[in-house]
Amino acid sequence: MRQREALQVYLYQIVYGETGGVMAQIVLLLLKGMSYLYGLAVRTKLGLYKCGLVRQHRLPCRVISLGNITVGGTGKTPTAQLLATAIRDMGYRVVILNRGYRSSWQGQIGLVSDGRRMYMSVNEAGDEAYLLAKNLPGVSVVIGKNRTITGDYAVENLNADVIILDDGYQHWQLARDLDIVLIDAINVFGNNCLLPRGTLREPLRNLNRAGAFLLTKVDQATDDGKDIIKGALAKYNKKALVVESIHNTRYFIEVEDWYKGVRPEKVMLEAAKGHKLLVFSAIGNPGSFEQTIWDLGGEVVATERFPDHHDYTMAEMQAVMQEAQDKNAYALVTTEKDAVKIPSEFIHSDRPLPIYVSVMEVQFIDGQQQLMDLIKQVANKENRK
Repeated sequence: MRQREALQVYLYQIVYGETGGVMAQIVLLLLKGMSYLYGLAVRTKLGLYKCGLVRQHRLPCRVISLGNITVGGTGKTPTAQLLATAIRDMGYRVVILNRGYRSSWQGQIGLVSDGRRMYMSVNEAGDEAYLLAKNLPGVSVVIGKNRTITGDYAVENLNADVIILDDGYQHWQLARDLDIVLIDAINVFGNNCLLPRGTLREPLRNLNRAGAFLLTKVDQATDDGKDIIKGALAKYNKKALVVESIHNTRYFIEVEDWYKGVRPEKVMLEAAKGHKLLVFSAIGNPGSFEQTIWDLGGEVVATERFPDHHDYTMAEMQAVMQEAQDKNAYALVTTEKDAVKIPSEFIHSDRPLPIYVSVMEVQFIDGQQQLMDLIKQVANKENRK
């Protein structure tokens, strides 16, 4: 594990009380002080925009932001895929702007895909942007830290009708027509503390900017838990639409077939039932993914969790494979986000056990029609103010 990732794991353990001792208490005090400074910076920056001292850049197209108020996994990537597909099928040219987290691309504008052809590898684009481009024919994907610059590029060079600002709730530089905020139903606001003492990117009162809340993974939450979440959201924003969704596993694909991407052979979900499985992932909320495999009837005999966005090495994959053999596992299971980070030489090697990629989709449980109607209203050019 790399030093940066090891530090992230150590701080996470301290923040959530998994590591004690005098040193942990000292670190917590330092983190609390840093959270105060961070919160002050957030309030100052947002205040400058609200009072007009700093102006937002408005593009001559519709902009829909998809983001969250916490760090960590809320299911943003499959949700972005679903919304981009829906808007594309409405007849609009859709471009997704992604910052390209952990990408090797150093330029201001990186064209991952123009909707017809891929122009970057996963290392160049970053796992999220690459996965979006791979799974979204007809939708362009552009990376760059400054979404004002990439937004102008999307309009001028890709003729964007609708831009999806991926992970854009805190990217105030670019004006948007709708903010959709994802809320993880089983890990709502972390420990309710701001970064770096907690996982909140900004104070909860800032939820008042949202036009819609999308509760994810509601099938893993109780009805009482959902009611508590909705009550908390209403405290800060009574006008926003609240939609419920689950992450549904459509099927498994053996990683080599998934990697090729040419009519991959689908492994039916029944293959997991009653079989011993090793589940490995490097995502923001691995517990939720592991629970999904249990719910499918698999017997999870071991789990391996790596830091979010981790790049797997050959040695790590060999160790995980050996552990699966030692536990008499039938197969290994991982996510699409992880599949793009497995070394290709390992994927195409003579492996003793299959690695199944879980292909997920977001499925709306409540509020789907209202959300689609809202998006149609926003996307309609005639409705621009």
